[in-house]
Amino acid sequence: MNNKRSDIQSLARQLYRDHKKVLDLVREQGSGPSFELAVHRLFGDNAQRDSTVRIGSRDFVYFQLTQSHVSFLPAEWQRALNQTPGKWRGCKNWWAGYPLIVWAELRTGDDGITGHLKLNAEVGPIADHKVRKTMIDAIKAAASGKDLVRIEFPAGASDKGRLYSRFLRRNTIDLNDIRDADEMSKALAELLGGFEPEFDLVATVLAQLPRSDEPSR
Repeated sequence: MNNKRSDIQSLARQLYRDHKKVLDLVREQGSGPSFELAVHRLFGDNAQRDSTVRIGSRDFVYFQLTQSHVSFLPAEWQRALNQTPGKWRGCKNWWAGYPLIVWAELRTGDDGITGHLKLNAEVGPIADHKVRKTMIDAIKAAASGKDLVRIEFPAGASDKGRLYSRFLRRNTIDLNDIRDADEMSKALAELLGGFEPEFDLVATVLAQLPRSDEPSR
């Protein structure tokens, strides 16, 4: 019996030595963040750039996924932005090439287990300052009129020379365990659903903005 046990232990040690790299990789991934898996559960395992997916009661256009970020736009925003005859100068190489972007990001706590998801929306580097200022001012005014206090631009957001202006506040949701893809996907869906009033307001503003026929360069 002892010889048999010894043989099994020897075999186990040999198997571990032969497959150590694979076993260590599986163990490392199993104890790490499940952000990518959580995103796939919402946007689909084979989501392609510019594909549209419904999350809750809203359609989103998917752009890109990294280990800790996923970028997208509410479909209504994209439709409104696509109405302009020309390109959005200055934004060609910024995120998805639009003057606005939305992304969710995972931030890990100091203990390596807890964390939170953060939802960001940003007006980007539109080359025409007048166009950029008009967009920001219109969103600010509409949010103020609807008392949507979670839309708040930083001071000087529309000043000349400013390129990037985030505008969502109170935009995080806590996670008990970043290794739990199910918890994370539900939290991300909840975060997106919670900002429906803000998404609706920006969509309305974009649809009413004057169209630029200035050619791209």
